[in-house]
Amino acid sequence: MKTLLPILVILLLSGCGNNSNQSKSQKDSITTTILTKPQNLISKDKFKKGKTKFELLQGKWQSTDDKTNYLVFENNHRKEIAGGMSAWDDEVFTLSDKCTNERNKDNTYDSEKDRYISCAASDLCWYILELDSNTLSLTYMVRGNTLTYHRVK
Repeated sequence: MKTLLPILVILLLSGCGNNSNQSKSQKDSITTTILTKPQNLISKDKFKKGKTKFELLQGKWQSTDDKTNYLVFENNHRKEIAGGMSAWDDEVFTLSDKCTNERNKDNTYDSEKDRYISCAASDLCWYILELDSNTLSLTYMVRGNTLTYHRVK
């Protein structure tokens, strides 16, 4: 990143030099922004790409295999209910690069940014296979089975 920054500044300034209408203070402002605020530029690019996995998880999901099974992610809570249950299971979850629950934390799964949903209280972990605005597909780490959900209102 440090090597690319001077190159970007030179390219930007050389491109700006061809515009005779641009004032020196405008050029200085552009240079200052690039040199002092690269994180702001990066975060804007990240925002343009879409929501984070945590943001995409939020909401209500219905199982495609068992229409009575629902998951709700509300802030850092994972809630689940299925046919025959009288109340929602509700526990705190973490979204991380690996399983953080006791049963799975020592396993040598590939570390991937925000791909694992862990619940310490129930000692469960899931790997996110697919996640977009309409589909959530998880692998239950203990058995390896796939669970697929679609978003509902």
